[in-house]
Amino acid sequence: MPPTENSGPIPRLQEWDMEETFCFAKITEPDQLQEAYRLRFQVYARECQFIREADYPLGLESDDYDRFSVHFAGFDPRGRMVGAVRLILPSSPQFPIEEHCPGLEFDRDLIPRQNCAEVSRLTISKLYRRRAQDGLYYEPRAEDGGAEGPGRPFGRRVRPMAFGLYRAMYHESKRRGIRYWFALMEKGLWKLLRGHGLVFHPIGPEVNFLGAVKPYIGDLRDLEKNVFTRFPQFFEYFTRGLEADLKPKFSGEE
Repeated sequence: MPPTENSGPIPRLQEWDMEETFCFAKITEPDQLQEAYRLRFQVYARECQFIREADYPLGLESDDYDRFSVHFAGFDPRGRMVGAVRLILPSSPQFPIEEHCPGLEFDRDLIPRQNCAEVSRLTISKLYRRRAQDGLYYEPRAEDGGAEGPGRPFGRRVRPMAFGLYRAMYHESKRRGIRYWFALMEKGLWKLLRGHGLVFHPIGPEVNFLGAVKPYIGDLRDLEKNVFTRFPQFFEYFTRGLEADLKPKFSGEE
């Protein structure tokens, strides 16, 4: 295990993924949660100017939704937190997507709230954005292709930090019986996910909230089937480490 340089020990790791040279974990320690808030402040205030530094004198970006959330982080081999995200649980009185996007277009009768969560505050250190023009997460180029396109080995195609964080949230969602994900996403992230079989559907117009974003919903069962069918190697990566009884089973799978 690599040595740590941040304020506390890395939480119990879900997995150390040598393909990516990052580890991803659910945050369980208060000091690590503070580190995630600090990373959010760094990106949203200092790098992107989405929020005013003066409004956050402690250098921590946090809100009321954090206490209804499960938080995850990505660590580099030196133990530095370089990515974070939260999954807002249905125990929250409302989701941010409901607060910022009135008139959402989806059938609430067919989507039980207790099976919903919202992906929120996906934040990646500028140290690990792949190229200067990559935006907040990583803008795929035409030559990058999809998860299993020609060119580079599969392992190099899963390097974007977002995938490890999404995988950690997916495992947690399966364990909690969460089937539907809401998300406010910028176009670049939506294209990155779509290019690897993780297709989210728009449910409203674009809004300006921490940048230009659009509200989306994703059905995990549809995402699982799509990734399994189109990108079997990426499916193996995404479900790796998940308990056997929670792994989706499809016809033709060995």
